[in-house]
Amino acid sequence: MDNEKHEFHIAIEKDLFDKLESIKEYHGIKNITEIIRFLITKEYRKINKSN
Repeated sequence: MDNEKHEFHIAIEKDLFDKLESIKEYHGIKNITEIIRFLITKEYRKINKSN
């Protein structure tokens, strides 16, 4: 696995941030970075299944 890291900073609307917080709490995820990893991995698995 490639351990190269990329950093990005984004500004999001409060509504979207609140949705991320709800998802984070529901799944017991500790921080925003982990919720982003979780959502990317979940979506990636979904699209790879269909290929």
